[in-house]
Amino acid sequence: MTTRTDSKNRVIIFLLAPLVFTFTLTVFFLPSAWAGDDIAALRAKAEAGDPKAQNNLGVLYANGQGVPKDYAKAAHWYRLAANQGNAFAQYDLGVLYATGQGVPKDYGKAAHWYRLAANQGFASAQNNLGVLYL
Repeated sequence: MTTRTDSKNRVIIFLLAPLVFTFTLTVFFLPSAWAGDDIAALRAKAEAGDPKAQNNLGVLYANGQGVPKDYAKAAHWYRLAANQGNAFAQYDLGVLYATGQGVPKDYGKAAHWYRLAANQGFASAQNNLGVLYL
């Protein structure tokens, strides 16, 4: 028999799993972002409107890689990329809303961003959206 506490624990695990996923993406896809000069170039691209660079800069702020950890700044950069249709940023912004990091906790907004990424085939967003419905 599953208790209410067991169900809550499963939901927490499903919502925290994306943080591990994001960290893994950072380690494998942003190895050059460890150097300060590369962060400056990344920031220039992000400020010029490049959604991939905006998302990657958000990841750096979320993980504190080469910049101070700052979830509010991560949310800012994720939002810019997410509004341009970047599924990674939509997913990451959903995680911030689901966990209340850098933004007020809001499951409705988390679902909105997860849904946008899920509609692009982003499996982790599909999973987290399902968990929210659960």
